[in-house]
Amino acid sequence: MKTTAIPSMLVIIVSIGILHLVNMIHDELTIERAMEPVRHLSDARHLIVNGDYNGAIKELDDAMMEMRVIEQYTDSSSAAHMERAVEDLEIVEREIRSDSLVVTDLNKAFFNALNSIAHACMTISEHNLDQGDRYKAMRFMNATFAEMIASLKFVNSDELKHREEKVIAHVREILDNMEASEYTYRFDYDHINHELEELIEK
Repeated sequence: MKTTAIPSMLVIIVSIGILHLVNMIHDELTIERAMEPVRHLSDARHLIVNGDYNGAIKELDDAMMEMRVIEQYTDSSSAAHMERAVEDLEIVEREIRSDSLVVTDLNKAFFNALNSIAHACMTISEHNLDQGDRYKAMRFMNATFAEMIASLKFVNSDELKHREEKVIAHVREILDNMEASEYTYRFDYDHINHELEELIEK
């Protein structure tokens, strides 16, 4: 009796696990989940400034994990940007572990990470707009705006800051038009996509 009960229990546990994974794949990305990496990166920066390097490493790990979750909901281009940003964050983590943190590496990694997340949110916003869901499109565009504002803390030159601010102004204009229109507002996605990619690849 016991020998047949154990395999049966294993089958049930495995089945529940598979159902959970299937649900995760088909669930939509929430705006709260999309903003999680931003919170973790902000906390990591605060902990680094205050000398809590173990805490900072944990926050970086959490940020990278959440970025990989977002990758599952975006296109291949955004996912590639996110992967490169994760690689930069891994360099920062290794530097922290070896007590050899380079501030310019940190700034570059955080700037690229935040703009990569912004790019992914913009892609998701566009998808929602194509589906006729103006409300979700606006929410993810607002996330794009917030993430780009956060990235300004990590710019390494006046020229890059100026370029970032120009794209932020463009995003703000799109948001204003989306909010003002009673209908599905169409914007030049390709143009702003190119602007953001230029910032990430700078």
